Amino acid sequence: MSLTDIVGDVVQILLKEIAELEELGFEKKSLFLQVVGVDEMGVWVAHPNYVVVKVNDAEGRPLPAKQQVKDRVDANFLIRWEQIGSIVHFPDREGFDYPSPFEQHIGFIVPSADQEEDAPSG
Repeated sequence: MSLTDIVGDVVQILLKEIAELEELGFEKKSLFLQVVGVDEMGVWVAHPNYVVVKVNDAEGRPLPAKQQVKDRVDANFLIRWEQIGSIVHFPDREGFDYPSPFEQHIGFIVPSADQEEDAPSG
């Protein structure tokens, strides 16, 4: 096993500290993320639907809150080696390898069409 084997897969990353990643929306030390690259600085992971907010106009002046524009983009970000306590790889687990398991709603419970029909109404 080498680190290049995890590129394209979903891994569980256990962080030493979350404070530095809270701005990215993470609140837990244990994260399931898709690895897009590995280098000497750390592990690059996908962050689908990252929110970018346009807060300045064309001249660089701050926009009022009502005029600020939020845009959702696919992004990648770096988790530095010193932030990582451990990485768990699931080499033979279906749905944790390429293609993207995020299309399968990893981390969320999404009922199938059969389950929705069986669910009690309310």
